[in-house]
Amino acid sequence: MRHRMLVIAACVVLLVASGSTVARAALPTLAVGATTSASDTVGSGNTCAGFLDERTHLGYLGIRRVFASAGQLPNADALSCHNSQGAALWYSFKTSCTPTAVAAGSCDTEIQNIATAMPAGSYLTYNHEPENDMTGVQFVAAFQRVYTVAKAANPAVNVIPIYMSYQWRSGSTKVTNNGTGGDYEVQDWIVPAAYADAYGLDLYWQASTRGSEPDDPVSVGSDPRMIRWYNAVSGLGKPLTLPEWGIDDDQGVRNSRGPAIRASRTWLTTHNFHIVSYWQLDNWYLGATAFPAGGYADPDGVAAYQELVAAAVP
Repeated sequence: MRHRMLVIAACVVLLVASGSTVARAALPTLAVGATTSASDTVGSGNTCAGFLDERTHLGYLGIRRVFASAGQLPNADALSCHNSQGAALWYSFKTSCTPTAVAAGSCDTEIQNIATAMPAGSYLTYNHEPENDMTGVQFVAAFQRVYTVAKAANPAVNVIPIYMSYQWRSGSTKVTNNGTGGDYEVQDWIVPAAYADAYGLDLYWQASTRGSEPDDPVSVGSDPRMIRWYNAVSGLGKPLTLPEWGIDDDQGVRNSRGPAIRASRTWLTTHNFHIVSYWQLDNWYLGATAFPAGGYADPDGVAAYQELVAAAVP
């Protein structure tokens, strides 16, 4: 074990010195998943059994998100679901170190252990939606270190940053868009392409936020928040993903989400998006055996998502 750790450490040094020239696993043409989790902790109701239940309602989902809040390893449930059920693991983790400490290498062993435990062809994200937790400068430095360490430990895992693009709307305190930088513009958060196997853009729509986003659920390609981020990363030569996506009418009209899902499929599959994963929680709910609080029946929305799942190509 000690010899193996020394080899990994040497690889990390070489990769840092050479600008991170590492192998990259190929993303599928199109993979579709869904995720349910009560909080960012391993095993918090986010189980393989729950995922398989979602499959019975939404179709043969191929991506399963699992979260870790403090450097935990992916558990047996997550690994067996990947290996036995064809539910490719996308593991989003936070470390026990601060972002600054991560960038300095203080959490290298923790990152190595997680990466080593990941199955081939799986997906790994450090601190998804980092805008809540740090500055852009801190995130980019930390993610570059995570990428280098993780790929040295396991070249067969895809390492992908995920951004909370749904919050980057006009009037948001997160946005200046005036060219001055300072961690309040998209450009300040973008991990260089040499340190990302793809980019992830989360997007949510909710009726109560009308006025700051489109008035009705529309194709993600018609949402200015998505377009802001798409324009920023689409020219970097990497696949794109929509790892969290939610559509909800929380004002009681309960119109079908089907048209928006169908229109989004057309846009996503023609704009280099390779993974789409719907967020199955509370009001975002589409389909499972039991309705969560805030969930509501939407047969056409479920049918539309089933159509998207059926179009998936491994």
